[in-house]
Amino acid sequence: MDQVEAATCRGNDRLLFGIVLGVLAFWLFAQTTLNISPVMAADLQVEQSFMNVAVSITALFSGIFIVVIGGLADKVGRVRMVMLGFVFSIVGSLLIGLAPPGSLGGTCLMLGRIFQGLSGAFIMPASLALVKACWDGAERQRAVSLWSMGSWGGSGFTALFGGLMAENVGWRWIFIMAAIVSVIGML
Repeated sequence: MDQVEAATCRGNDRLLFGIVLGVLAFWLFAQTTLNISPVMAADLQVEQSFMNVAVSITALFSGIFIVVIGGLADKVGRVRMVMLGFVFSIVGSLLIGLAPPGSLGGTCLMLGRIFQGLSGAFIMPASLALVKACWDGAERQRAVSLWSMGSWGGSGFTALFGGLMAENVGWRWIFIMAAIVSVIGML
């Protein structure tokens, strides 16, 4: 976080809501894809083995870059990194949600999952660092608790959400909703 950001950061519910939505958007696609991969593979006309790579590649890209991006966020600004994470989330979610069947769909799926992995690497460390920097005392405890609920609770919520969405309106809407949640979080 740069000096200006550190001096002007005061935690409020609007900022916390945006942070929690960023964390939750990460889980909306990260966990849900695992649960609905057979349906996605059939609809996109890709092999299940290709789909397995697409499921895993998000965690790979997130894990590879999370420490590097967390350090970069400390230097160039945590808010900037969270906002960039939102952009990656929107792009990745739309690439997947709008992917056509066939080989182009497989390419969109893989690129979307890579963007989503990068999104997690940008959002997770920078958002938690923002919570630490922008809240004090009991308010920090509350903010960390809500961040944790969005993160760990989000993984459980998304399995339920994803199943309901896939069953009732189609799997593509999960990713459209993740993009919408990211846009709201940015605001």
